[in-house]
Amino acid sequence: MKSMNERQKQLFLNILHEHINSGRAIGSNFLVDKYRMNVSSATIRNDMAELERQGYITHPHTSAGRIPTEKGYQCYLDNYLDKEVELNRGDKEALATAKSEEGNNIKNVAKKIAELSNAAVVVAFEKNNIYYTGISNLLTQPEFADFDLIYDLSFVVDHLDEVVEKIFDSVQETEIKIGKDNYFAKQCASILTKIDDKMLGILGPVRMDYQRNLGLINYTKKLLK
Repeated sequence: MKSMNERQKQLFLNILHEHINSGRAIGSNFLVDKYRMNVSSATIRNDMAELERQGYITHPHTSAGRIPTEKGYQCYLDNYLDKEVELNRGDKEALATAKSEEGNNIKNVAKKIAELSNAAVVVAFEKNNIYYTGISNLLTQPEFADFDLIYDLSFVVDHLDEVVEKIFDSVQETEIKIGKDNYFAKQCASILTKIDDKMLGILGPVRMDYQRNLGLINYTKKLLK
């Protein structure tokens, strides 16, 4: 991000966070109004054009607003994501309650993570023994509204066990993979970790709330160890 000035960096982060939260393309007028920027919409549009030229954002054909690119998300993950993020109290209590419920505690916690993250969660007890929940959450995401993408998603689900078997031994520390580098599908992102001898992962669109979801993973590691 050395090629961005400070205003462009903040603009990029504002676009990224607003898009993660809303799923919509973000326009210059919205940004000026919400963040009370002391510059004109025209200046912001020029900065957005420069960020687009550098490959961090792009604009959908149907909108004048901008959304982050895969390069933009990777830049955020490499430079701005707090890897030691602390989960908020409400989420901690929800996960602790799920763990204490009757039944398999890691499955209960996985279901709660899926609910809190609005994503899918995969648990591998062994490389050939997996459990997943929250797939229906992915179908509610605007990224998967297209029929072809729904087909791609169904293919991912059908081959989850094969992917997990391939990566089970290699996943050790917490890792985030997005887009073309993601193990499951290029339309998705995943946060994976090992808890003792089990693998836990969140699978969602590239437009996921990485900060919160990483917090869910980090806290779950402490909770289940």
